Amino acid sequence: MPDNIGDKKYCTPWKQKVLTYDFQNYSSLGKEKTLNEIENTFSVWQNVCNLKFERVFDGSQVINIAFLTDNEKQNAEINCPYKRNNKKSGTLAHGFYPGNSTLSGDLHFDNERLSDQKNVSGDGKFNLFSVAVHEIGHCIGLFHNTENKDRIMRTIYKPGFSVNNKNKILSESDIKTVQEMYGAAKHVIVTAIFNSNKAKVLIKNIKKGLKDKKG
Repeated sequence: MPDNIGDKKYCTPWKQKVLTYDFQNYSSLGKEKTLNEIENTFSVWQNVCNLKFERVFDGSQVINIAFLTDNEKQNAEINCPYKRNNKKSGTLAHGFYPGNSTLSGDLHFDNERLSDQKNVSGDGKFNLFSVAVHEIGHCIGLFHNTENKDRIMRTIYKPGFSVNNKNKILSESDIKTVQEMYGAAKHVIVTAIFNSNKAKVLIKNIKKGLKDKKG
């Protein structure tokens, strides 16, 4: 997975504005928690740009989501090796850029290191929400953000990453970049986002995007 290449921060974006998805399997967290975490991560992106994510059940999905064991990971093509600072922890997940490959847009997670805890550190596990936000960024075409290493599109996963901290969701740079790719959000998606701080940040970003568009 390349970092920013010169001034380029993203690859060729998807032509369609509706990206469908489905699950190859559910994570070790269980079906309900898996659905909730993944749906919330899609909401982070679609509430700041003109993209929608819709689940389908007929096998026609663009984004195939899979939770893999170590043996399965060895047979998977790794596009984005998102690692912890501790190299022994290995690859946490990888996402595939937009394109024409059968793997384009797919999301793979290490099923043996998942946690639904908001702050995870020191135990080799990772928070599904924060890692999924990062990987979906790649699935829609964003490269790593090397301008600020505390942001969600940083190269290396940061243990203890708090998903409640409004400064830790999307950076202004990430929002600007994704809106350059797909335009500002024209819709407000109401989903199961129960944290009030997170909701306030999303609403603020939506309003900012619409204001900039009218500009």
